[in-house]
Amino acid sequence: MSDLAAWLESFVRDPSFLAAYPYYVAVLAKLLPVADPSVSRMAVSLHDGRFYLHVNVESFVAEPQYLRGVLLHEVHHVVLGHLTHPKFAEVSEPELMDLAVEMSANEHIEEPLPDPITWRAYAACGVRGGQSTMEKYEALVEHVRRTGGRPRPMPGPGGTGAATQPLDDHRHLRQGDRKPGGLAQNALLVARALSDAPQMPEEEKGAKRWLLAGETPGRLVEELTGQTLTPEAFVDWKQALRMFVARQRAPVHTWSRPNRRFPGRIYEVPGRTWAPRPSYEPKLLVAIDTSLSMTKAELEEIARQLTELSARADLVIAECDVEITKVYPFAGRIESVTGRGGTDLRPVFDPSFLGAHRVDGVVYFTDGEGKAPEAPSPVPTLWVLTKPHTFLCPWGERAWLVRKRARA
Repeated sequence: MSDLAAWLESFVRDPSFLAAYPYYVAVLAKLLPVADPSVSRMAVSLHDGRFYLHVNVESFVAEPQYLRGVLLHEVHHVVLGHLTHPKFAEVSEPELMDLAVEMSANEHIEEPLPDPITWRAYAACGVRGGQSTMEKYEALVEHVRRTGGRPRPMPGPGGTGAATQPLDDHRHLRQGDRKPGGLAQNALLVARALSDAPQMPEEEKGAKRWLLAGETPGRLVEELTGQTLTPEAFVDWKQALRMFVARQRAPVHTWSRPNRRFPGRIYEVPGRTWAPRPSYEPKLLVAIDTSLSMTKAELEEIARQLTELSARADLVIAECDVEITKVYPFAGRIESVTGRGGTDLRPVFDPSFLGAHRVDGVVYFTDGEGKAPEAPSPVPTLWVLTKPHTFLCPWGERAWLVRKRARA
């Protein structure tokens, strides 16, 4: 598998491919390639939060001219949500949906493809270029309703365009929607591709090479989740920390000010004024995401920030990837972290764990790429995000941890 990954990386990092398809390269870099002779050419799948690219190596040894086009085809399946969105599974005509997703996956590809199914071959059925996958499907269904016959492709110029079989393996498509969080993982993958890809020059805005399946990455995320990649109003985490240490005003009895209701009873009825309650250091549970998606630089920055935070609160550190691996009081520095597996943000909020530590709030340092509890935490929670990705958890306050070097 490592040899296959190295081969794929060397291919997509070819300067000509990278220059022509920067966002596609960023998406492919997040797919884990596996050699799979059971597929005809390629396929994509989702398992335990990871996206896999199944490759029949023998087929590309025999047909190397199709490698670029089929790679773009697989990226289209992923970014269009064909693998995870339930709307593609909840249909009455699965065979027509297979046609529709194949047409959409082949659209906008100018590289050679092996006898592809195209929308032009089904134009007589009402299918048009630029339609969404669902619009293509609905046009095919309407054709069946109107004519009573199954859609048949019409050959294009030179007798091409009459294919009826997908060029890749669809056995895994629409399986991901059965996995909790699959659609959210799909959106995060597209968001990370946008973040990791080279920055688009202003003069090339709208250029074809800065699109994915004919769309901007932000538009694709919006279609997947109903959310956009418009930056949220992230705040400095030091300001957000005030939610835990707000000083509340309370009435204080005093003999130095006469009681306005009983001015003649000085020293018998005390007066009253308002003053802050005595402040105290809250006890905070600081959770650190130690999954592999968190970089060493991010973890080092978190350790530096905790030194400042410890002057304001009593800290208990919980290191967590898919489970809580270590819990300890903060003593001024973090020597190392354990874990480095997947990401699950839920264990820290288990009622028994929170109850055992009796904390006033939770500060969670994470890149946000994991499953979060559906129900809000019973204590105030501040998510300190290390990357400005779309974070899909609907509750808690958010702050953005900007590394100092990014401010220069």
